[in-house]
Formats: sequence, C-alpha cells, structure tokens
Amino acid sequence: MKWSLLLIVILSCLWSTTDAQQVTIYGQVYHRSDPNFKLLVVNKRTGLGDFGRPDGSFIINTNKQDTLLVGSLGYKTEAITVADSAEKSEYYVKVYLERLTFTLPSVTVMPQRELDSIQKDIQGLGYNQRDYMLSGIDPFQSPLTFLYQQVSRKERMKRNAYQVINEDRRRNLLKELFAKYVSYDIIDLDKSEFEDFIDFMNVSEAQMKAMSQYEFVMFTKNRYAAFRNTPPRLRQDIDVHD
Repeated sequence: MKWSLLLIVILSCLWSTTDAQQVTIYGQVYHRSDPNFKLLVVNKRTGLGDFGRPDGSFIINTNKQDTLLVGSLGYKTEAITVADSAEKSEYYVKVYLERLTFTLPSVTVMPQRELDSIQKDIQGLGYNQRDYMLSGIDPFQSPLTFLYQQVSRKERMKRNAYQVINEDRRRNLLKELFAKYVSYDIIDLDKSEFEDFIDFMNVSEAQMKAMSQYEFVMFTKNRYAAFRNTPPRLRQDIDVHD
C-alpha cells in the first residue's frame, strides 16, 4: 500500500514537471514604422508582463503551456502559444502587428448652403391678393369686371386656396428645419410631434423672415423647452408671448 502511494506521488510530480516545462521564447515583432511604438508582452495566465526592446524584439521565460499576449497601443493584440509545438527549450517566433481600424457609424453633415436654401425659401413666403387677380384690369376702365372679381365667390375661393398653399409651404419649411435640428440634438422631437409643435410655437411668417438663422435656432430651443414643460391639454392655451 505504501509503495503504491509513493508511486502515485512520484508520477504526479513527473506529470506536473512535464506540464509546467519552462521554455525561453525569443520573439521579433514587425509593424509599420512608428517612432512611438512601445511593445508590451504579457503572460495571460499570470497577468505579468514586460516591455520589449525598441527594435521590436523580446525574450521571455515561461511555461510551455502558457499563452503570451503581444501588443502595443493602437495595434491589434496577438496571442502566442507553443503548447502544441515540438518539445524544445527555446522557441523563435515572428509576430506581425496590424493597426487597429474603426468603422464609425455614418453621419449626415449638414452643409451651410442647405440652411441658406431654406432661409431663401422662407423669405419667398407670402401671399399678395394682387398677384392672383386678373391682370391688366383697370378699375376705372372696367369697373364691372373689377367689382365682379372682388366679390365673386369663385375668385374668393381661388384666393383662399393660394393662402392655404402658402400656409402649407410655411409649415413644410418649419418641419424641414425641425428635422435638421433633431439630427443635431438641438431639439428632441418625433416627427409625429412636428404639427403640434408648429401650432405651439405660433411663429408668424413675418417673424420667420425677420429672424436670422441663429436667432431662429435660439427661439426654437426656447419654445421647445416650454413645449416639453407644458401638459398636452394646456398647450393650445399658451400664448407665444407668455
């Protein structure tokens, strides 16, 4: 019984010695020419490491079963292991490190000319009854035609239609601006809220034309803060000048 126990202990020691075979690894790391390159080699099992030489070479003593992590700031880390290699006391390895690359999410850059284009369209807003009356009519030479035009139900409906079209243009321009403001985190609105916010802003066509782009952004931020702090059921009762 004693001999059997002694044999087991001896075999265990031999197994541990073989499993923990000490080896020396000579490494050479290759990378793109980088004057700030600093090589670091870390034993994954122990968590201990050391810097390599300026020329990218390193020497490290380790267990054959260990894994070495070789890397540098801004480069991909490579793992080295010689566990499956032939039994030797020394190993020579070459490591090629690649630069880290990052794929950033796509962003939409809003050129200044886009805002200028919207501002130009805002300046083009307006409705003038004279623009939509029959041309070439002299009220003194054709008084009946002139008066007919002024009171005709059909003509009134036509002028009302142009007013509606102008109002739609105004609201669409505001929605276009809101979409850009949302993309730049100036305001946080869902598209489904645009109509309600336009009503809450209560900004007139004259105000839109009078304000600069910066002034309109600040005005919008101010009204947005009030919009968020006002319960939905009360928003229609809030006056823009309050």
